[in-house]
Amino acid sequence: MIKSEKKLAELRKTLSNAKYNEIYDRISMLRAEEPFEGAITLLAQFYDESDREEIKTAISAFLNDMKERSGRAEVIGSLGAVKKPETKAMLASSCWQSGLDYSEYAVVLCEEFMSGDYMTSLECFTVLENCTDTISVDDKTDLIARLDSALARYDTPMRKLTEELISLLKQ
Repeated sequence: MIKSEKKLAELRKTLSNAKYNEIYDRISMLRAEEPFEGAITLLAQFYDESDREEIKTAISAFLNDMKERSGRAEVIGSLGAVKKPETKAMLASSCWQSGLDYSEYAVVLCEEFMSGDYMTSLECFTVLENCTDTISVDDKTDLIARLDSALARYDTPMRKLTEELISLLKQ
């Protein structure tokens, strides 16, 4: 990813302008450009604040199709920065849909799994499931201990999901 304050400022201006067609076109143009720092964060924040389903769908599709490994840290940072469960679930979903390896972020994903609503937890589960083989042994041991200690406070569906994640991590 490149650093470009100019591109970031232009994107910020377009998103704050709130004209549907301009916003939609700008998101589409991002696919053809060299990725730049801050774009993912701005899009995640806009998704979190927007009520326009078409724009949210465009942002989600953009993130799902992201193949730039250097963007993973920004996706994970955005996961912790947004407020709405729907946005958190969308960001976690984009992790596994992108096909990128998020194993180095397993601890953060597990924290989101443990603190999120069921949909966010389910999406984090899927990301962790997809990268189980590449999560370090130390991280697996830590995650299993954390998940095991949290089991008692969960309702039945979340407990079953947590037990399944523990099982996957033990393999």
